[in-house]
Amino acid sequence: MSEPGAPTLQVQGLGHCYAGATVLHEVSFDVAPGEVVAVIGPSGAGKTTLFRAITRLVDPSQGRALVDGKDLVVLAGRELARARRNVGLIFQQYNLVRRLSAIDNVVIGRLVHLPWWRALLRCPTGEERALALDCLERVGMAPHARARADTLSGGQQQRVAIARVLAQRSSLLLADEPVASLDPTSAASVLAALRAVARQQSIAVVCSLHQVDLIGGFADRVIGLRDGELVLDVAAADLADHHRAAVYRARPEPSLDCEPALSKEG
Repeated sequence: MSEPGAPTLQVQGLGHCYAGATVLHEVSFDVAPGEVVAVIGPSGAGKTTLFRAITRLVDPSQGRALVDGKDLVVLAGRELARARRNVGLIFQQYNLVRRLSAIDNVVIGRLVHLPWWRALLRCPTGEERALALDCLERVGMAPHARARADTLSGGQQQRVAIARVLAQRSSLLLADEPVASLDPTSAASVLAALRAVARQQSIAVVCSLHQVDLIGGFADRVIGLRDGELVLDVAAADLADHHRAAVYRARPEPSLDCEPALSKEG
């Protein structure tokens, strides 16, 4: 874990090139334990690339990404695998095993911590199953613990995915457009669950969102990307003022998406 008072995530000058083009350019920011940061930006801004570079799903061309003080960019092999255990990933697609129950899907999050033979046989201990049930309780899904994943609604499946990350005991949670395919009520429920677990367990959360109207009441901070560059880093409470200033400057008539909030001015 991080030293007391130290950021859980430190992104320092992170960059990535693809086919000769820079898709992420010297991005830097920190995220503290229990802090919720929303990442916004138009399609192709570099949000997914940022997450993939942090976790080394792609190799950054420059910079560092430290999780609990360990730079994932320079790690390899077993050391990288161990460091990745501290990073939980949630995607727009829930990635649950549809034929398994909610609790069995959550138990999967513990496999990396089990002896190899238990992991191979998917044979968790009673303690592991109790932990999985507790994680489901934290996201309001304990009553559905025995239900098959494919019988749950989209919002319920996404909350099971959050519980699976909690069972992994990660200190950092990266959520890439986790509510993009959900209706507004389900989306608000999922984001409320994310914020609650961040607060209760001091987990740093970085969540990319397309729906800017969902940020209020969810995020503590907002960072914005455009063309791979960090162009916005403000407290969530200040986003509306920043947006109004950007709209005032915008000519011609501003679009209705999140782009006016990402002006490099102000």
